[in-house]
Amino acid sequence: MSSSSHPFLFVAAAASVAAGLIHASAAGSHTDLATLSMLFAITALAQIGWGAAVLVRATPPVIIAGLGIHLAAFGAWLTSRTVGLSAVEGLEAGQAIGFQDGLAAGFALLALLTATLVVAPVRVAPVGQAAVPALIALMAFATVPAMAQPHDHASHDHGDGIALAAGQRTAIGDDHVHDDSHPHDDSHVHNDSHADGDHDRHHADDAPLPTAEELGYHPSFVKFLDQAETPAARERAERLIVETTEAMKAFPDEAAIQAAGFISIGDGATGWEHYINVQRIVDPRVLDPDDIESIVLKVNPDGTKEVASAMYLLPFGATMADVPDIAGDLTEWHDHQDLCWEGSRVVGRVDADGSCARGAFRETQPMLHVWMIEHECGPFAGIEGAHGSGCNHDH
Repeated sequence: MSSSSHPFLFVAAAASVAAGLIHASAAGSHTDLATLSMLFAITALAQIGWGAAVLVRATPPVIIAGLGIHLAAFGAWLTSRTVGLSAVEGLEAGQAIGFQDGLAAGFALLALLTATLVVAPVRVAPVGQAAVPALIALMAFATVPAMAQPHDHASHDHGDGIALAAGQRTAIGDDHVHDDSHPHDDSHVHNDSHADGDHDRHHADDAPLPTAEELGYHPSFVKFLDQAETPAARERAERLIVETTEAMKAFPDEAAIQAAGFISIGDGATGWEHYINVQRIVDPRVLDPDDIESIVLKVNPDGTKEVASAMYLLPFGATMADVPDIAGDLTEWHDHQDLCWEGSRVVGRVDADGSCARGAFRETQPMLHVWMIEHECGPFAGIEGAHGSGCNHDH
C-alpha cells in the first residue's frame, strides 16, 4: 500500500485541517494578545497547508514535515498546560483546558499518530478502512462548534479584565455602557465615599462614576467590594456583579426561570430553592453572564418566592483546585461533599458513615453565588456564609 493511498493519510490530513481551522478561529478571538494570536495564525497556516499538500503529494519529505508540524503544535500545547510558556502572554502555567484548545490539541495528536502509521507503514484491516469516512465526518462535526466557540477567558485572565466570556462591550445598567476595549489604569486613585448607601467613586479628575444603585446591585455590597486586595480585583468583582445583575433581568420570576429550561433540584423546603440548567452546565463556558448555570429562589414563609441569586458552576469534574481567581477570598467559591441525589434532585445528606439512606452520593463541582438581594456575608457568599459557619470575612 503506497503512502498516497493509505487510509490513515486521509485521517491525518483531515485532522490537520480541522486543527488548523480551530487555530485560525482562535487567532481571531485572541487579538488582544498579539504574540499568541500570531502563533495561532502561523500554526493554522501550517496545519491547513500541510493537510492540503499531503493529499496532493504524499512524498516521505512532505509526510515527515507534517510530523514535525504536529509534534511542535502538540508539544507546545502540552508544555503550556503543564509548566507553562511564560514568554508568551496567555500561555503561562496553570491554564485550564478549554473546549477549543483541547480539541485542537487532540486533532494535532491524531494527525501526528496517523501520519506516523503512514510512514511506518502499518496495514489497515478492511473494517478500519471502512471507518475512515465516519471518523472524518465526526471530526468535521466537532470542528464547527469549536470554531464558533466564544473565546473562554476563564482559562487565562488578560490583564486586569474579569474572567468572563461575554464579549468586550457589555451593558451595565439601562443607560451606562462599559467598554472593555480600553485598558484600565490601576494607577488611578479611587476616592471612595459612602453617603446614605451610595457609592460615589471618582477618577483622578473627580468625575463621578455611577453609584451602586445605578449599577443595579445592593448598596450594602460596596463595603465588601472595598475590601478587595487590589483596585483591579475590586473592579473584576464589581463587573461580575453588574454584568450578572443585567443578565438576570431575563429571569424576573419562577415562571421565567422554568421557561428558560431550568429545573428545580427539589430543596425548596430549606427556604432556598435551587434551579439548574443542565444544558448550561455541560456548556464549557465559565463565568459567562449569558450562560448562568443555576438560579436560587428565596422561599418566603407565606410560600411566595423571589429571585435571590445567580450561581455559576464550573464544568462537571472540576474541583476547588480549578476555580478561577476573580478577587481572592472576596469571591467565595464553594462546593458540597455531602449531598444525596436521585437524578437531578437532592433527596438528603450523607450520614456519619458517608452513606445515603436514599439516593446516591455525588460530589458537586465548585460554584459561586452572585446575590441579587442583600446578603449579610457579601455579594458572593454561600447561602449560609462559609458552609453554615458564618461569614469568612470580618466586615
